[in-house]
Amino acid sequence: MAIFVGLPLVGWGVGDAAGFAAHPARFGYLIVAVLLQASVVIAVPGVGRSRGRGKKTVRRQRLALMLMQVLSLAIVMAGPYSDRRDVATVREVETVRYFGLALFSLGFIAMHWAEALLERQFSLEVSIQEGHRLVTHGPYRYLRHPRYLGILLFTLGISLVFRSWLALLLVAAMTIVLVWRIHDEEALMRREFGSEWEAYTQRSWRIIPFVY
Repeated sequence: MAIFVGLPLVGWGVGDAAGFAAHPARFGYLIVAVLLQASVVIAVPGVGRSRGRGKKTVRRQRLALMLMQVLSLAIVMAGPYSDRRDVATVREVETVRYFGLALFSLGFIAMHWAEALLERQFSLEVSIQEGHRLVTHGPYRYLRHPRYLGILLFTLGISLVFRSWLALLLVAAMTIVLVWRIHDEEALMRREFGSEWEAYTQRSWRIIPFVY
């Protein structure tokens, strides 16, 4: 919770918390971030906790994980930084903030729902766990990587709440890293599950229905 509330305030300027909350969309962001995180902790206490290394791991994806973490922190701080100083911002359309708030909420829910469905198979690394099985229910029925879609919606939403072109550029970089991660993850799944994985790919999309 400190990441989604504390770091935006750091990016904005800790001495001006009142200014941060002065706009309804920014204040709404704080409220939604706290409520969503609290609801996840209460409803699914173990969600989001990586189970560590599996029996098979794509080692080079540790670099991708590090890049994703750095980019996420940068987005959370760059958006408020741009907004307060009116640098590299979308100035013409204020309503984009509220659209961003909706995307942020949807992305947060999608990300944690996907993690919860994986249960003990969830890992921050690209890996195969002991007793690993394909999960094909819930959002996984249609998308092979709903958590990554959640991450993109989540970070895109933050960028729009603060109208930040700088944050949007970082989201574009995040997208490139996620595509790389998806490529390696699908190659690992194909080796592990063979025809079962191939059949699954025929009836599902990676992260965006009808597109990718």
